[in-house]
Amino acid sequence: MKIEIRSKNFELNGDMTDRVINQVRIALSRFGGEISHVQVRFVDVNGPKGGQDNHCMLSVKLTSSGKIVANGVGVDLLAALHYCVERAERAIIRELERRRDTPIRMNRRRLKQKNEHTEENPEYSVDS
Repeated sequence: MKIEIRSKNFELNGDMTDRVINQVRIALSRFGGEISHVQVRFVDVNGPKGGQDNHCMLSVKLTSSGKIVANGVGVDLLAALHYCVERAERAIIRELERRRDTPIRMNRRRLKQKNEHTEENPEYSVDS
């Protein structure tokens, strides 16, 4: 999993970059080979004024075509990142479950059609 970090309107120091990479890697490591690329973008809208103005956008590229994007706002960068990571985890789980369910449904449909066909014509068997 490749992790890319970008920031706008401020500079990330080395310690903060390491913390962001560790948090993303730990949170998304359970998906292993399903994720090919992660991009984290931070934007400080108000600059030094303060307030809840740190935006985070987490973009996850799945290996089997697909992209998941989570946006969040927080008082500091890590709060915004934590929110985005949680949302991305839930979205990845939903997407992977959806992909796993589709072949099962298709197989059930094929078996049902095969059984209906053999019940109508018992002297003929269908081999796939």
